[in-house]
Amino acid sequence: MAGKKVTLVYAFDGLFTKPFGEIANRVKERTGLTVDLQLAGNSYEDSLARLQNDRTAGTPPDITMIGLNQVRMLTQAGAAVPLGQFIDRDREFDLKQYSDKMLDLTTVDDKLYGMPNAVSTLVMYYNADLFTKAGLDPDNPPRTWDEVKKAARAIVDSKAATYGHWSDFESVWSFENFLRSNGGSMMNDDETAVTFNQDPGVKVLEFWRGMVEAGLMPAYGTDDGREAFFRGDVAMAIDSSAQVANYERTSGFDLRTAKLPIPTGGHRVAPGGGNALVITATDPERQRLAWEVLKAFVGPEGSTTTTKATGYLPVNHYAAEGNEYLAGFLKSTPTRTAVLEQSADLVRWFSWPGERGPEIAKGLQNAIYRAVTGEQSPQAALNDAAGAAKGLLP
Repeated sequence: MAGKKVTLVYAFDGLFTKPFGEIANRVKERTGLTVDLQLAGNSYEDSLARLQNDRTAGTPPDITMIGLNQVRMLTQAGAAVPLGQFIDRDREFDLKQYSDKMLDLTTVDDKLYGMPNAVSTLVMYYNADLFTKAGLDPDNPPRTWDEVKKAARAIVDSKAATYGHWSDFESVWSFENFLRSNGGSMMNDDETAVTFNQDPGVKVLEFWRGMVEAGLMPAYGTDDGREAFFRGDVAMAIDSSAQVANYERTSGFDLRTAKLPIPTGGHRVAPGGGNALVITATDPERQRLAWEVLKAFVGPEGSTTTTKATGYLPVNHYAAEGNEYLAGFLKSTPTRTAVLEQSADLVRWFSWPGERGPEIAKGLQNAIYRAVTGEQSPQAALNDAAGAAKGLLP
């Protein structure tokens, strides 16, 4: 394998360039394979677009990072290679490194089409110093939406911070976490009807809009919301656990995390965000080389490197439990506790049938923005998005 090259297209420079570079160096040292890391952009849609363009040109990358909610779409398009053929003849590879919950995230029609590389859940970050300043107990963070609102009110009224709370409402995945923890769904079970505009979804947007109207939450997008939290202008931030390392580096205060607050009487459901590595090469020899690289990225060492550098769940439980890997690190890093605890609530990130899921998601994202900023009522905004989605489904 010495002197040969495997291309890996990925997204999110700030999250993956450094750890992927470290893993690629180890692959080169041990196998002689060069991993040509190619950054597609800053979203899974960017890496998907890159794959589609390269496939059209007849030069698909050997491995592509895609969102976990895009695996189904790639299998329908014939772009993802099932991994069973490589696993069955690889005596060194142990599939027991991965839990059934993890493998389910990339399984379509009982076939494994990729390996989870980085899996996140939605968590609440909070500034314990501001909690103390507002007379709140930082050891007992809010567990429900009502408690979030009450704590936010105490923070604002005490002038401990300008705002009590911020949720990353720009993320459709964030909306899905709230929605499903409120008993809702994106579609019905047999996928004959869009359902995100029913009462559970409306209640999510009413909660966010109500917080904005009450002056307890800014209608900030993702980047501005995070910056406000880092400045101390916001006391609680609901954001992806993928950002834990970023929050740890950037927060100059007593940073803590808690599980995602849910509605009173609700049941926490945690759609697994994040990404998979999928073999997209068409040549059998290139596929074989791609497998050698892929298994290194999601093996114990690769999973350890990615988890430490980001905040994603360790996809490999040998890594999570091994003292030579992550066990000591996870025990000594309290900010990682919430996401580890929520792994019990992990479910598959919803994937739209057909090939127009990205368009549906963009329409829903715009609808959420209109509702939270007050341009449209939550019900009307979701109805519009649902109507548009119906026209894009197969």
